[in-house]
Amino acid sequence: MTARRLPRAERAAQTRQELLAAAKRVFARRGYAGASIADIAEEAGYSHGAVYSNFESKQDLFFALFSESTEDRVAVIKAFFAAAGGTFAERVKLLADESTRQVHIDPDRFLLNLEFSIVAARDPALRAKFADRIESIPRAVAEIIAAEQRAGRIRADVDPMELAIGLHALSIGLGIDHWIVPGAVRPEFYGELVGYIMKSITVEDAS
Repeated sequence: MTARRLPRAERAAQTRQELLAAAKRVFARRGYAGASIADIAEEAGYSHGAVYSNFESKQDLFFALFSESTEDRVAVIKAFFAAAGGTFAERVKLLADESTRQVHIDPDRFLLNLEFSIVAARDPALRAKFADRIESIPRAVAEIIAAEQRAGRIRADVDPMELAIGLHALSIGLGIDHWIVPGAVRPEFYGELVGYIMKSITVEDAS
């Protein structure tokens, strides 16, 4: 049986996805600084030219991976709140527990994002792009908090975006502590902290 010949646009999309998958594996093994375009091309089974025809640089390639990661995270957050039951505080705690679980089962992504954030912090042009992507996660959470606030279930004096940024930063900070000092942060700790915070701003007599 003859294999179906893919249309040009479909082949190009497949090549791009294979390069991204190879890059993810190489970055996980060597880190952002230690990986090279040559490593990624070899891993994917393509030439250097194929990499550069899809991505301008190693930085551009990693940023594409980072963008996919944040988009996936935002989708998970929105789907979680659309489907989960229980009170708002309970749902936020469950989401926090899931975030902790992801850090434990996929440490490479967490550590690579930290490494790339340092690269972005030293590059003004990249920093602007990076900030827009990384803020998409707290923005998604802020929209959900704001909806609860409009429904009268969250105190009116709470700034949804500030709260969302704080929760996101707390997650990153505890994740760093977990990998620097193994065992210092209990897996349940982030969820517990988030639960305390959410209970403190919830309007208990809201219908």
